[in-house]
Amino acid sequence: MSTATTSGTGRRSTPAGADQESARPRSRRGFLSRLTPSKRPSGSSPRGRRAPRRWPWIVALALVGVLISGAVYAVFFSSVLGVRSVSITGAPDPLAAKILAVVQIPDGTPLARIDLDGVATEIEAVPEVAAVEVARGWPGTLAMTVSPRVPVAVTSANGQFWLLDSSGDPYLAVTSPPAGLLLVQLVAPGAGDPSTVAALTVAAALTPGFRGQVAEVSARTAFDVELTLTDGKKIIWGEATESAQKMQILPALLAQQQGTEYDVTDPTLVTVR
Repeated sequence: MSTATTSGTGRRSTPAGADQESARPRSRRGFLSRLTPSKRPSGSSPRGRRAPRRWPWIVALALVGVLISGAVYAVFFSSVLGVRSVSITGAPDPLAAKILAVVQIPDGTPLARIDLDGVATEIEAVPEVAAVEVARGWPGTLAMTVSPRVPVAVTSANGQFWLLDSSGDPYLAVTSPPAGLLLVQLVAPGAGDPSTVAALTVAAALTPGFRGQVAEVSARTAFDVELTLTDGKKIIWGEATESAQKMQILPALLAQQQGTEYDVTDPTLVTVR
């Protein structure tokens, strides 16, 4: 075992290897601080990494905006998708000509800006039109589907002749009764008028072969329908009820019974005068 010795100066000698021991750091903090990288300021990017570029998105959004604006202009304000033709179906030529005269839409008017309901209202003001549907036919056609009125009889009122449709509406004035239409004499012709409805119901019940013998149908009331034949004979029809049965017995009645007035108000009890 070695022992420490004291020199003449009074200093205590250190054991061997003490210098090396004292040279070692007493703590690892300083050593670790040299190995740990210093903290970067918040918000700073690592060396070599670039911030994301935003300009491609801005350019893309701008292009989309330009495309949308161009599409809106082409559809609503330019003649690219404007009216080039007008299509009319369901109307005969004379009526189609009247409709075209009413619909005054300049060529090139954007289809998207046309008021379809307004156009339909204008067309329905034409007397011969019962109903109409107006639609856009892309890229440049205004399409109209027309339901014309069908005359079933003619009546006289206010000193002129009027065509009647199946509802009894006197919709169009004519100079003379058209061939093939029965003349119906009424007090106040009109759609929904009971006497008008009764007279038209009776007229519709007449067979084609017998219709040619009828000069006119008259109805003072809905219960007082009469037929005047071309030879002057009169048929008292009464109400429009049982019209099919009355029509069935009339040809034989006229052939067998001689008279000028035939009352078929009750088809089971016929009176001839």
